[in-house]
Amino acid sequence: GHLVKKTVLFKPTVLQLLVIFCVSMLLLLPQLFGRGLILGSDAVFHFNRFYETSQQIKEGNYQYFLSIYGFQQSGRIVNALYGPFFAYFQGLLVLISRSWFQYQLLSNGLLYLLAGTSMYTLLRKLKVSGWLSVGMGILFMTTYSIQYWVERQGFSAWGAAILPFCFIPLIDMTRFQRIRPFAVGVSVAALFQIHVFSSILLVLIYIPFFLRTFLKSQGKKRLLLHLFAAIGIFLLLTANIWLAMLDLYQSNQLLPPFVNHHMERNTITGTSSYWWTSPYLFPLVCGLFFAGALKKWQEIPNGLKLLTVVAGIFFLLSSNYLPWQWLSSLENPLIELIQFPFRFFVPATVLILAGLCLLRPYLADSRLNRPIWLILLLVVSVGQIMFQTSTKMSEWQSSDSAVKIRNHSYLFVSDQQTLKEAYFSPDKAKALVLFQRSTPDYVPIYRDTKENKYDAYGEQIIKQNTTVQKAVVNGQLILRWQGEDSSWKALPVINYQRTTLQLNGQPLKRSDIKVSTIGAVTVKQQTGLNELIVDYDAPWYFDWGLWLTMAAWVLLALGFLWKKRQLFAAVRRQK
Repeated sequence: GHLVKKTVLFKPTVLQLLVIFCVSMLLLLPQLFGRGLILGSDAVFHFNRFYETSQQIKEGNYQYFLSIYGFQQSGRIVNALYGPFFAYFQGLLVLISRSWFQYQLLSNGLLYLLAGTSMYTLLRKLKVSGWLSVGMGILFMTTYSIQYWVERQGFSAWGAAILPFCFIPLIDMTRFQRIRPFAVGVSVAALFQIHVFSSILLVLIYIPFFLRTFLKSQGKKRLLLHLFAAIGIFLLLTANIWLAMLDLYQSNQLLPPFVNHHMERNTITGTSSYWWTSPYLFPLVCGLFFAGALKKWQEIPNGLKLLTVVAGIFFLLSSNYLPWQWLSSLENPLIELIQFPFRFFVPATVLILAGLCLLRPYLADSRLNRPIWLILLLVVSVGQIMFQTSTKMSEWQSSDSAVKIRNHSYLFVSDQQTLKEAYFSPDKAKALVLFQRSTPDYVPIYRDTKENKYDAYGEQIIKQNTTVQKAVVNGQLILRWQGEDSSWKALPVINYQRTTLQLNGQPLKRSDIKVSTIGAVTVKQQTGLNELIVDYDAPWYFDWGLWLTMAAWVLLALGFLWKKRQLFAAVRRQK
């Protein structure tokens, strides 16, 4: 009997995951047949990040800090502060794709698969039935939390995709009043390695659940020990990021990413209402959950009550029920970190979908409980996404201005057709050269001026790039140019406190160079050929931290595989 049970248990899971896989592929079909790209506001930024890592892997020139291939080969620091390990994973995807078009299909497909599987796994751990978990996994793929990458290349969608996985440790906290240090530490670390802001949101959600567990627990001392162990595991698995951040922010004044002075616009009740009307029927899902929970408030368990309250708080945070206009006028660095209040809707989305499944047994008498309604909801939602993608594809094919030129954009080609073709070219650098955007995030600020940093980057780096030749040798950036006389020469390269410069064989001290407001370098050239070698001298402890982090992740993966192997061996012995 045991054997039969195991086999039956195994098969539906495989079938259910296969359905998620098939829907992931289905969502890609309009783009696959429409043969177009969706270039959102952040596409150029992330394409540069991943081109950087793909070229480093391809040519074996590893440079952890400086951009030596992407971002105009300007020696600026981006990936070290923005999910470095995950940037190398994305770089690998770029490398195995023959063009940017193929990369977009591959990354979108992976994102859908990750999001659907992640939601499915969370719900199965919550003892939700298999097919309902599949349905919710598919619905999650169609929400804007995931579509944000597909439509705008908003990177928080990758954080959103693994968020349900990261909620699994909450089950143990709620059901057994315990913390599993590895599960908690690894969840926060994995999210931190992908998208720092998403990991902050995760910790904010852990706090109320932990406090409830702590107050109810008999073994408070053990719980605190486990919490500190989880923090230790997190620090070990993310040392490469926080050590780099500590050093960079200590020794440089870095330009923060875009500061939003009108947060009230970017809420789900402001101009970003598509966050909760994607798919169109999603407001009904939200309404059903909150109304159902309030109706059955006396019957539902305390854990579900807490989930409802937390979901409600995040829902309100993403809307204009909070005075965002006033908050964004305070010039508070913590508030500025938020950038867009709609980001709070991502955890709210996951909690609402999970909460609705947990609420279902309490609404057993409701007519809405029939499977037909979920099937209809999924047909409409999947259909909507496919229709939206098809519309974007016909725009790409028919429109002359398929690539939207926003402010601070630089187009180095006269016709759009050539630019469109560049995204299908095996030479991925082509598209990055023809269409460039000035996004000066994380450049060092040397003087406080009123000068627009986006314009400064465009003038000093993008436009200056044609005046020199750039090459990469042994992980170092080499600039070469012909000097007509021995005068000062402005160069399209950025200098940080730990950047090392060597001009014509001579190391340069800080007093030998001039730097602009955004750290662009000016040097004293000689007549004839000049050569500047740019490198980065990371602090000694950083290398230790980096190797330690990589070793920790490898050991973790091996431990996980070993545990799975033991589990399979035990199952086979029972057979």
